[in-house]
Amino acid sequence: MKILVTKFRNLGDVLLSTPLFASLKAIYPDSELHVSVNDFCTQVVADNPHVDKVIPYSRGKKSEQTFWQRIRTEIEFYWQFKGQYDLVINLTEGDRGCIISALSGASRRMGYIKKPTLINRLARFDTAFNSQQRIPTVQKDLQFAEAIDSRKVIKKVTLGWRKDHEKMVDELLSRLGLNDGFVVVHPVSRWMYKCWDSAKVAQCIDHIQEKWQKLVLLTTSSDPEEIQMANEIASHCQQKPLQLPQPVNLQAYAYLTSKACMFFGIDSAPMHIAASTDTPVIALFGASEPNLWGPWDNEQGSNYRLMTGVQHNGIHCVISNENMELYFDGDRKLSRGMMAISLSQVISKLDNELEKLSNTRQIRDITNTVELTPGAI
Repeated sequence: MKILVTKFRNLGDVLLSTPLFASLKAIYPDSELHVSVNDFCTQVVADNPHVDKVIPYSRGKKSEQTFWQRIRTEIEFYWQFKGQYDLVINLTEGDRGCIISALSGASRRMGYIKKPTLINRLARFDTAFNSQQRIPTVQKDLQFAEAIDSRKVIKKVTLGWRKDHEKMVDELLSRLGLNDGFVVVHPVSRWMYKCWDSAKVAQCIDHIQEKWQKLVLLTTSSDPEEIQMANEIASHCQQKPLQLPQPVNLQAYAYLTSKACMFFGIDSAPMHIAASTDTPVIALFGASEPNLWGPWDNEQGSNYRLMTGVQHNGIHCVISNENMELYFDGDRKLSRGMMAISLSQVISKLDNELEKLSNTRQIRDITNTVELTPGAI
């Protein structure tokens, strides 16, 4: 059996769809699962143990192609799916997934519908859900697996990595003098209005390093604007955080966060990556909805609400403000909700969570000592 899942969205969206991939393999263990995503998202699924083939979609640069070249490229992309699949699930409500579904020849077709259109009708979905449901992406996409066999649904978010990713990250961490127990701070996003105040982030970094004696690794993507903001944050710090000497890809970043004792940041793809590795997350939400995008707990899912205050969900914690109004401060777009989150509130929650981690480690060390002591009762 050949299955195709299409998801033409951003990094975090694709990552949060991975429980569906695992569920489909559990339901159809002998199947061949192909996943089609935007080309910049291929890293998210490249090493996923449940995916047999990744089919990237590239929009390309209009300046590099004539109109007719773009048309030909689009046709070639669509044509590769013609008559190839038994089951197609379209996780994007746009026309692209509907066209692929119509061409696939699949006997079973499932997908999202935002509004009825001619292309929607051509797709002939025999199982469809409303793409505008206000529920977390993981739960929304898992509806398709539940419609097939609810007994075999898997809810774990997965971003796989390889041994060469581990080797590279271990070497980088060794050069920085880092072992297990450090804190990853990722305070930036491609959507800069999601970011908190740089000076406050710096004070949190100083607090973690001075009070809790934990080294902080400040991370960012290779985007120049994000790097500039990270450098601005570091310039405010009394005790400079560590930074990677070179950028790493998403698979390596997943392994890196799995080595940390905690992740502190904002709503971003790295936040979802850290949560997927079962690293405790503290995240700030003032420009997006935690009830939709809060860090997913692999054990219990998500129970966040759109609210102002502190929420816990399994091992993760969200500090949110429901005022998502955007405004400009000079040329920088900001969120009133993010700016309304107080430093004292965040410091208090960092202290609570780091104390829990410290107590857990002490209990584990005592247990290990008892187990290793000859003749211990």
